Amino acid sequence: LLGLASNRFGGSTDAISEASGIPTGRSSGKVVPHLKYAAAMGLLEASDSIAGVHQLLMSPLGEEIKKEDETLHESLTQLILHLMLARPIGGAMVWHTFFGESSVSLGRQFSLDAATTFMCSKLGKSSSIPGPLFSTYREESSLARAAILFFDTNRVTRLPISSNPDFLWGIAYCWLSYWECSAPNDKQLALSSLEAVTGFQEVAGWTRPHYDSFLVWAVDHMVARVDRQTGEPLILRTASSGDIVSRIYSDLI
Repeated sequence: LLGLASNRFGGSTDAISEASGIPTGRSSGKVVPHLKYAAAMGLLEASDSIAGVHQLLMSPLGEEIKKEDETLHESLTQLILHLMLARPIGGAMVWHTFFGESSVSLGRQFSLDAATTFMCSKLGKSSSIPGPLFSTYREESSLARAAILFFDTNRVTRLPISSNPDFLWGIAYCWLSYWECSAPNDKQLALSSLEAVTGFQEVAGWTRPHYDSFLVWAVDHMVARVDRQTGEPLILRTASSGDIVSRIYSDLI
């Protein structure tokens, strides 16, 4: 899809299937889900079909990833796609529900049965929940390299996102994207208010010291300013996701 989008391909689901190799069936097969997930990952601009024609448009993030890691193989790339999928606005509902809303009910270690019960309580009964989500984190060709979920028989451990300093530009891109999607008109928010609208700390699995460490980095790299004089940190975003998208892979060797 990235290759097609880079050429601004437009066509029916059958045309996209033929050009991409994605299977199609009686209706749309797997083409439409692929398009929706690519948009939820932030790789394509979200757009509805017009008269049965889908116009594929690459996002700035998609362009950067296609240039630096077209096969989506790097751990940083998979971490970014994980975070983008879990956005409260613009992401995938199943991803946000699990990674953004489950910690109180499930904690950081839980059984597959408990996870299924939680997801069904939130999204309705379905034998496929959360199977496809978990399988995504078992396969290195998907998101296993993001190192978010660890599986041991029928137990699952949820890990915080990587603290690799080389990943911080990519994490900052996602942090800004969450903010821009959730509170586009607010450039300055108290940290608790920011978390209330974005849920980024919850998705990231960060402790408060971990978040504070990220904010120190963000200030040092002119991504944000932090005013701590009022007690609770007041965060001012001084860059946009578009400003830093070209820096995402800059620290990788």
